[in-house]
Amino acid sequence: MYNTHKKQIINAMMILSCHVMFSQFKTTIALDKNVTTGKLKNGLTYYILHNEEPKDRASFYFVQNVGAILEEDNQNGLAHFLEHMAFNGTEHFKGKGIIKMLEKNGVTFGKDINAYTAQDETVYNISGVPVNNEKLIDSTLWVLHDWSGSLSLSNEEIDAERGVITEEWRTRRTSSFRLKNQTDQILYKGSKYSKRDVIGELNIINNFKYPELRNYYKKWYRPDLQAVIIVGDIDVKAMEERVKIIFSNIPLAKKATPRKYYDIPKHDELYFGTASDKEAVNTQITLQYVLDEPLVKDSILTRKNVMNSFYTSILNSRLKELLLKNQKSSLNLKAYFEPISRLNTSFNLSATAQKDRLLESFEEVYTEAERLKRYGAVPAELDRIKKDFISSYDDFLKNKDKVDSDSWADKLTGYFLKAKPFLSPEDDYNLVVGIIKNLSLEELNNYLKTIQQNTNQVVLVTGSEKDKNEFPTKQAVIDVMKKVETMPLAPYKKKVNNDPLIQKELKPVRIKENFNVPELADAKGYILENGAKIIILPTNYSSDQVLFTAFGKGGKSLVKQEDLASAEIATTLARSSGLSNFDTTALKEKLTDKVAKVTPYITENTQGFQGSSNGQDFETMLQLLYLSFEAPRFDVNIYDILKTQYKNRLENLKEDNDNAFNDTVALANSNHNTRTFIFNEKFLENINLQKAEKIYRDRIRNAANFTFVFVGNIPESALGLIQKYIGNIPSDLTATSSFTDHNLEPKKGKTVVHFKRKMQTPKSTAYLHLTGKIQYSEENAIGMYIIGELLSKRFLQTIREEEGGSYGVTVKGSLQTLPSSRYDLSLSFDCNPEKQHKLMQIVYKELDDLKSKPAIASDLEDIKKAIIKSREESIKTNSYWGSIIYNISMNDIPNMQDTDYKNLISKINQKTIQQLSKHVLDNSSSVEVIMDPKQ
Repeated sequence: MYNTHKKQIINAMMILSCHVMFSQFKTTIALDKNVTTGKLKNGLTYYILHNEEPKDRASFYFVQNVGAILEEDNQNGLAHFLEHMAFNGTEHFKGKGIIKMLEKNGVTFGKDINAYTAQDETVYNISGVPVNNEKLIDSTLWVLHDWSGSLSLSNEEIDAERGVITEEWRTRRTSSFRLKNQTDQILYKGSKYSKRDVIGELNIINNFKYPELRNYYKKWYRPDLQAVIIVGDIDVKAMEERVKIIFSNIPLAKKATPRKYYDIPKHDELYFGTASDKEAVNTQITLQYVLDEPLVKDSILTRKNVMNSFYTSILNSRLKELLLKNQKSSLNLKAYFEPISRLNTSFNLSATAQKDRLLESFEEVYTEAERLKRYGAVPAELDRIKKDFISSYDDFLKNKDKVDSDSWADKLTGYFLKAKPFLSPEDDYNLVVGIIKNLSLEELNNYLKTIQQNTNQVVLVTGSEKDKNEFPTKQAVIDVMKKVETMPLAPYKKKVNNDPLIQKELKPVRIKENFNVPELADAKGYILENGAKIIILPTNYSSDQVLFTAFGKGGKSLVKQEDLASAEIATTLARSSGLSNFDTTALKEKLTDKVAKVTPYITENTQGFQGSSNGQDFETMLQLLYLSFEAPRFDVNIYDILKTQYKNRLENLKEDNDNAFNDTVALANSNHNTRTFIFNEKFLENINLQKAEKIYRDRIRNAANFTFVFVGNIPESALGLIQKYIGNIPSDLTATSSFTDHNLEPKKGKTVVHFKRKMQTPKSTAYLHLTGKIQYSEENAIGMYIIGELLSKRFLQTIREEEGGSYGVTVKGSLQTLPSSRYDLSLSFDCNPEKQHKLMQIVYKELDDLKSKPAIASDLEDIKKAIIKSREESIKTNSYWGSIIYNISMNDIPNMQDTDYKNLISKINQKTIQQLSKHVLDNSSSVEVIMDPKQ
């Protein structure tokens, strides 16, 4: 539940000498009139909005304008600890009562129920709550009420949670986390933010006295710092009355401590710092310009934000173009704005470098930023980005009714915490698009000169510990900056490719045959003259969306073993190289203001495409598809970049414990099959541009071996356009394609691999996989999913809560059909090395109990309700019906009507689950992999 979501920043009116602020954030832009809002006498704010996506559901958010930044040094970690305790007993819901009550109604912990703590806020959410159950709605409101000021905070529950958070602390100590902890001391120098990483200090987590947590809770969890946000398919007036009744009697302390806001001290000197870690993969340098944000959010600020977006978009396009033409020093270059505190944001220039080329890479990114600052954007760039942004807003407005309740609730969270304007879709469109349309090149270019200033600069260098002796000095970085600022630079020149996407004239081919799709009366099937199989399913789930998939059998299973490395990069190269006469940069520009995309893939046993468009750009999507067959590109520059990236990654990969663990798992799961993909030096030696192109063209060539599926708001012209573009893809009606089963599965019986690695933060990682053959049926497929969910519930209780042994156990039960029908049950978790043996004993006991004892009836019923609830939500989406057609066409799995599906779920009981569990556990081959730390 600890989350490091980026924060949007609000400035303050007054800076005190200690860099503490007492602020009142506000916006001059009126709140959407469809939002019902108010403030109770105790100071609690509420926002209520009617929204019907998803239908018959509502989301409840409880927003606390307090986070880790308000902790004292001896409280480091208590804000996050409180977030955990919100699920461990309250006035009206004892123990795990909140989770139990919600899960009985299909609202599941982790998926629908969650929370996060940050430096400046703590946010809880209960999403997807069925609205046709008034008692459930009332109970959900009482959960939010109790979070406000009625947590139990019992001694026993506090002590039980210490272990859970300790294990979360252990799991979060990744290389990137450790690097950030080092660089935060430089970025936040002189600020309290340098001392708060949210999760806190282990010594405090494990030893604080009970009253310290309760006092912190009483001091900061109070209605004047809280908001209740409810968005969903609800009666707004009735909901407002319930909110007033339930929340008005929450008392507010007479002497409430003012909520302080902390900024980052200003500095004229460039701050410089380095950070290294044994497990770091890339070497990177970032120049940050620390900026204040205005206290008042108004249309002037909105205009600046639009120009900021234009700035980063234009600069990143130039940087990408540079990378494609010049691979001398850089692996990646980017520019971006990033919130770094409640009162500050930063503009960043970042360069990820090739081995020993960090300064040169930094010079490249800084030079392009200087060029843009000095000469500004060119008319073609402004024209392109205006079209792109307006097209995105047009698409948003057309599909405004499909914005889900959680998205609106998140925006209202920003409105409460940071005064970020919340407008109706129409008003938002008129404001932003109005700004875009009248924004001149002169205004934009003048604004671009103001962002990079010579004050409040921070340079951070991060990389592997073995490379730290090669890190540049502060003076070396300053010298590069001075050199670039004084050197002559040529203005940027824009080349535009005005060729049409497809230059040859295509004529529609005839339809050879019509067919019906089993169990889908509204779907229409066609076989074209070239053998391409087309399925069209019109829906009205989204007002302007078409989802596209194409699939055929074969995949990498048909590739010779010595060419498998090249097969791994084939679609990556194709996706990154462009199409026909357009390289990747030119293609992106050609698709300006188009809402259409097509992406190829090649998996182990299949190949195909995924894509989407709106109705207007349906033809463009088909053109991209046609070219993906007829004229894919394999750019040697792209290949060189990819190979260099791989080479640089391999330099430090030996220190990457996660990679070592994943490779060990992959090899064990395939019984060390020689076709197992392992990213290593041998892979790098074996990749080949020509082979990758040949593999792509071999797999993506014959239209007769593909099924093309279109779901959504299909335009009237669709079939004719399909006949024109898909109908002209070459085919061989005599050639058929299937897959080869290479037996990528564990050896029979039990495979056990235990190994040790040097670690910065000692932890054990455990993995268990059980697999075997089984006949496919919908009941077995659902049963496997239920087994995974039952184990998740049990491990939550035993391993997480009772033992405090792990932050969480990830469990998944499934049934696969390709290359053969098999069941898979897998689980994994991190833990304290001293507890690893005991926790694995618990794992095996819980597995044994599945087949020897009936499942807990209440757990089984909760899972079944969640399955029904999830289906009710999914069947109203285009993606769901696309997957149904895939299963019908590829796997011969029929679609179940709603009544039949519910009847099937109702028939699943303790006995059927126990029988399936016995089959799984008695007949499976298993893989156990455990990675422990070296002493």
